[in-house]
Amino acid sequence: MKKLLSVLTSCLLAGALLTGCGDSSSGDQSMAKATVGMITGLNMSEQQINATIKSINGAELDYNVVYYDSLNTMQSGLEAGSIDEMSTYKSVADYLIARHPEFEISDKHKLKLALQDKFCCAVKSENKALLDEINGALKSMTDDGTLESLTKKYITELKSDEEPEAIELPKFDGAETIKVAVTGDLPPLDLIRADGTPAGFNTAVLAEIGKRISRNFELVSVDSTARAAALASDRVQLVFWVRIPHSTDLFPVAFDRPEGVDVSTEYFVDEIVHVGKKK
Repeated sequence: MKKLLSVLTSCLLAGALLTGCGDSSSGDQSMAKATVGMITGLNMSEQQINATIKSINGAELDYNVVYYDSLNTMQSGLEAGSIDEMSTYKSVADYLIARHPEFEISDKHKLKLALQDKFCCAVKSENKALLDEINGALKSMTDDGTLESLTKKYITELKSDEEPEAIELPKFDGAETIKVAVTGDLPPLDLIRADGTPAGFNTAVLAEIGKRISRNFELVSVDSTARAAALASDRVQLVFWVRIPHSTDLFPVAFDRPEGVDVSTEYFVDEIVHVGKKK
């Protein structure tokens, strides 16, 4: 368990969710012309991610990355001018821009290499039976069009004046209850409503999986930085995971799959974009 916790505490949960505390003093300031925020995750230091971005853009690197512990604090940083842009997913950017007309997607500091991450579920390797059930449910949801319908309802066709509805998870008498970590830091994917109720795309996918495998799911609200530790300590048995792209030499194939953790097939793919304030 100690070994697994140590490994998990150093793994990447998302291409746009990387380690840090919002301290701009730790990055490579000498080459930075702008400051871009990213949400806290669990792998690269600020120096390492800036070096990686530099290796992608070469001499054209014109921004420095700093880290924030939540979407709210990063958004506050953008509004206050502490950062020039924030890095997130296209679906999250669309959600924020629809509710904050002063925001826009910015191509000013776009990477040469477009990055897309794959959303999936992660469990401890010892829970292979659960993972097999989840993969079977995801396949059937893909085959019968349910996954596509959920994507439209909760992401692509979500109206700007609407919030994703609260999701009621199915309950099965006598069935095992599986605890699942949610953070609320990726609306409308991972979303916690103002009343504290988890909602959004991931919850809708989870509810459908529960129906198909006859399992009870209980959502547990955790900070982004606590997801890996929550899984390792069995506080939760499942977390929403993101696999980074393996199309370049920048990231080893096993970079996002630490020892002791297995991930499901992906159920959604999204690209990384930057959001800035309109001039």
